[in-house]
Amino acid sequence: MKKLEKLFGTAGIRGLFGEKVTADLIIQLSQSIAELYPESGMLVGHDARTSSEVLAQYAYASLAIVGKSVFQVGLCSFPVIANLTTTSKHEIAIYITASHNAPEYNGVKVLQNGREFTKEEQDKLEEAIHTKLDAKTAIIHKEWHEIIPQQKIYDADRQYIRRIKNYLQFEGDGRTIIIDPANGPMGLLSPILFSELGFKVISINSHVDGSFPGRPGEPIEENLQQLIGLCKLENAIGIAHDGDGDRVSIIDETGSFIELSRFNALLAKLAIEEEGEGNVILSIDSSTCIDNVVKLTNSKVIRTNLGELHGKAIAMIAKGERVIFAAEPWKPIHPKWGFWIDGLFSIGNILKVISTKKTTVSELMKEIPKNIAERRAYLVDEKKQEEKYNQCKETLEKILKDEQKEELTIDGLRYDMEDGTWILVRKSGTESKIRIYFESPTQERFNWIKTIIEEIEKEILLGKE
Repeated sequence: MKKLEKLFGTAGIRGLFGEKVTADLIIQLSQSIAELYPESGMLVGHDARTSSEVLAQYAYASLAIVGKSVFQVGLCSFPVIANLTTTSKHEIAIYITASHNAPEYNGVKVLQNGREFTKEEQDKLEEAIHTKLDAKTAIIHKEWHEIIPQQKIYDADRQYIRRIKNYLQFEGDGRTIIIDPANGPMGLLSPILFSELGFKVISINSHVDGSFPGRPGEPIEENLQQLIGLCKLENAIGIAHDGDGDRVSIIDETGSFIELSRFNALLAKLAIEEEGEGNVILSIDSSTCIDNVVKLTNSKVIRTNLGELHGKAIAMIAKGERVIFAAEPWKPIHPKWGFWIDGLFSIGNILKVISTKKTTVSELMKEIPKNIAERRAYLVDEKKQEEKYNQCKETLEKILKDEQKEELTIDGLRYDMEDGTWILVRKSGTESKIRIYFESPTQERFNWIKTIIEEIEKEILLGKE
């Protein structure tokens, strides 16, 4: 039997436009969703990349032609369309995006009732899509009198702004914020929200342009040097979004980039202070600095696979357990607000605290442990990804065989040492890459683990076997 290509990764479907992500895929995905959820209204939206609008138009038409009630959202950020799925009128959404990937990529995220599809739902949808693609099924048509006129939602951003302002309930103190939305749709939302909340807003790379001329979409430190320099110059807080606006990074008033796990540790701390003790769900690649913050409150850390925070949170809450925060690096989820990744809401919470307590981001961060961490990614031949990954695991197991450690294998191979040092090797769920993350609370131990990485890198990942 022919092995079917895996469509869904850790963040929806993603691939090169015209190769993996095609009009045929969007048509069959849209009509498969229509069959699986016959009673649901459907939203369709897209990010700013050049191929997104035309792919969204295929989705609109493919749903409408089978008699679905379709609501066009158009260009929007991910949190905005996720927020719209919380109403019963349109509880399913197809969002065309490749997030922070380069402009030649595109993809799809599918949402239901304020969250992305769970793994089980993705698997069911993927099976239906493959059935249609393999059979070269023609586009399904309903009778002319069963076609429902498409509707447009013109105030999606405004709905989101109203809700977040009503939820946060605070007035900013006029300090300066510099926003870099990476030429994505957050440029139409983030500056407006924070201006209305009472801050002085400066924006860069804020005109919408799907080729991302200002900087690459991923809001990592090396891509944010312009923003960092401006924050130092203006003594301002910096906010950086990614291509579709779910991820976020923050720069403090001194121009220091806040490491991603420390950012999540602060958010976990603030959530516990607001809501009381409970469970904090983290992805397998999250730092022990978050554990160190959470355990001081008698709350508990639960780790799960990347891309499955929402599924884990929903399952635990269904069993009567409290979940007050969930996060991957860059990707915070606040269950009380919604089960989608929403960096803008996270930033709003931090700005509320510094405004009401008359403090600064840098002061808040003094309470968060500072480990030494590095994240590396290696592009490998797609056909050799599994082989390379297994070689990395075997080498790591051999090197660390005498080290006191805990092993976690839910999504890659992670070893946690007794002193808080840890190392993770895993296959990327969105690209043909091997990712290695490592961290330690001390420079000495970090240097030690770094030599191990460099040995694996030289022997396996750089083609010098």
